[in-house]
Amino acid sequence: MRNLYLTANRKLYWTFFSLFTALTFLVIFLAPAQPASGEELSQNTDRRGGIVLVLSGGGTRGFAHIGVLKVLERENIPIAGIVGTSIGSVIGGLYASGYSADEILQIVIDTDIMGLLADAGTRLRTDSANHRPSGEVLSPMRIDFNKKMKVVGPLGLLPATALVNFLAKYTGHIQTTDFNSLSIPFACVATDLSTGEALVLRNGNLASSIRASASIPGVLEPWPLNGRLLVDGGLSANLPVEIAKQIFPDYPIVAVNLSKQATSKPVESFNSIVDVMMQTIDIMTLENMRRNEAQADLLIYPDVAAYSMLDSKGYDDIYARGLEAAEMKVHELVAISSESPDFLADGKVESAERVVRRVRIEGLGERAAADLEKNYRGWIDKPYDVNAVNRAVERMSKREEVATVDANVRPVSESQPEDVEVVFSVEKRPPYELAINGYTTNLHEHRWLDVTLNARDLASMGDAASVIGKYGENEWGLNARYFTPIIDGAQWGFALGMRRDKIEPLGMDRYEIERYTARAVYYKERDDSRFGIGIAGQHSNAGSGSDNSYGPYLYYNSDTLDNLLMPSSGYSFNTQLWWNTHGVWVSRTNLTTYVPYTNNMHFVFDFGLETGDKDDQAFRVLLGDQEELYSLSRRPPAGDQAVWAKVGIGKNFSHSWWGAVRGEIFAGYGIIMDNWSVDEEAWETGVTLSVPGQFLNGKVLIVYDNHGELTIGYTLGVANWSNSPVP
Repeated sequence: MRNLYLTANRKLYWTFFSLFTALTFLVIFLAPAQPASGEELSQNTDRRGGIVLVLSGGGTRGFAHIGVLKVLERENIPIAGIVGTSIGSVIGGLYASGYSADEILQIVIDTDIMGLLADAGTRLRTDSANHRPSGEVLSPMRIDFNKKMKVVGPLGLLPATALVNFLAKYTGHIQTTDFNSLSIPFACVATDLSTGEALVLRNGNLASSIRASASIPGVLEPWPLNGRLLVDGGLSANLPVEIAKQIFPDYPIVAVNLSKQATSKPVESFNSIVDVMMQTIDIMTLENMRRNEAQADLLIYPDVAAYSMLDSKGYDDIYARGLEAAEMKVHELVAISSESPDFLADGKVESAERVVRRVRIEGLGERAAADLEKNYRGWIDKPYDVNAVNRAVERMSKREEVATVDANVRPVSESQPEDVEVVFSVEKRPPYELAINGYTTNLHEHRWLDVTLNARDLASMGDAASVIGKYGENEWGLNARYFTPIIDGAQWGFALGMRRDKIEPLGMDRYEIERYTARAVYYKERDDSRFGIGIAGQHSNAGSGSDNSYGPYLYYNSDTLDNLLMPSSGYSFNTQLWWNTHGVWVSRTNLTTYVPYTNNMHFVFDFGLETGDKDDQAFRVLLGDQEELYSLSRRPPAGDQAVWAKVGIGKNFSHSWWGAVRGEIFAGYGIIMDNWSVDEEAWETGVTLSVPGQFLNGKVLIVYDNHGELTIGYTLGVANWSNSPVP
């Protein structure tokens, strides 16, 4: 009996034990996993681990961030979020939008980084005889004024508007405005210039947000965004670990710091004013950086101190140093990643497709805004397309009166967030600009100083006027222009001018000629072309006597050059044609084409034609008076017509934020004609070394011509020629 009892007890015990074990296994393996905090962080994730990556600022030294990302990819370490400042926001934003480390490195290699910064010429089109309102003024000395004539700028050495267009190009596949919905949740840090506070940007236009975060104070102009004026996030949080911990709590923070030794850098690393300014910022924010370093779970220090903040070369080595620094921390990276909570590796996706219900343009004035808004009526009731918006931003930024353009997407109402309006926020150029320029050379006697005053929004919103005064030993001039607002791509332009030139053609006596000119032209423009038709007149005083003439006037300009000062691709075509009461066709036509050969080399082809009347000093054509052929510029031959052509191959030896150093080997040929019969021929060949840029535009050259003469010369400044017989 006792044995039967024990047997029954054992069976009951094992039954309860089996049930308890089964229930335990069910609880452990079938119960849903709980998130690390009260807020659910992931759904249906199939892997554990992950880090939050903080990328510091540091100029082009930030390409080391790409090397760190490469190691994280290789080790399959998931990234739960990225927070970046300045260049850290550029690299982090591209990575969060879906690019791999290799793809970002290739973008860097294929892009003229310095050209993105030294882009002052990108919105300026070569424009003979000033046939468009003044846009961006290139000058070593420029002052901006507001309506009360109070000095208001410029606010930075470089506008860098091409940078935002570059970012828009590579983030155009992102249709969301919520950075938390990117393939990796992302945030970038900028600094409010008014308050000094760190501003964390987590939604809006990704390209504009990154541009704001990378606005190096004093170097790049501040970026206006949502009513604020923003500069580089490095001023307030160059290593934003604290911000990352607030956005992504409970995740290990891996911080990549490019400024480990902020107060101890080699003397040779200071190569420009930019390096001094950035070192100053590092020193001022050193305490903030150390506080943030202390809160990071892991720190990575790429050894990039030997490189300057805006270096134009060495990007492969900078990348390799980031790779090396991350390699040294691989075991620690793997360890802290495996201990972090789960997360959704594929990011979040917005639930509803947004539909555009309205398009608005702010900052241009009612009339101009209404005119531009007509171009986007086709967007209404269609899905939001970020690429179309980015293209519109790029087109608007080319308008002469526009400084910056930002695009935002806002819900029309809280009840229907999928119905949105696209709002373009335009920052106009200052109402008044004063610029001083000049030109000097040893090739000929024409040297001068010129002063330009531009004014906008005078009689109506969107109009523009300018006065240009010019004075030199052998010439002086004054030109006043006024342009009405652009409506439906059209505007009127009016110009009055006076000038005096001393001229000594080849084989002729020296003479002086005064011109008083006027013209009224109706312009129509589309894309990269501008056409004008009107009437022009001229009163001239010369050795041959006084003369009055007038007649119909035609103008055409088409320009696709990638940069006015440092072109490497595209073409520029200008032509002016004036038929006057003396029955003389006075014209000037010029075509210049740049064909890229490699990243640093290009071919250039130049062709020109000028027509007039040799027997009348007012309409006489001179070959070389605008340096068409350098060897003829001191004593240009005169004729009824002139034709010239040049072919060359150029190479950029260096390219920095202030400009470039480029060389060119060229050959030129020209003929001067008498009633379309060849009167004289000339050719030359030579080399030039030029320094085109924001503040200094110089050139040295050696030329050998058909007379066997060798000319060694120089030029300094940008020539604003006004000696054509065309009014």
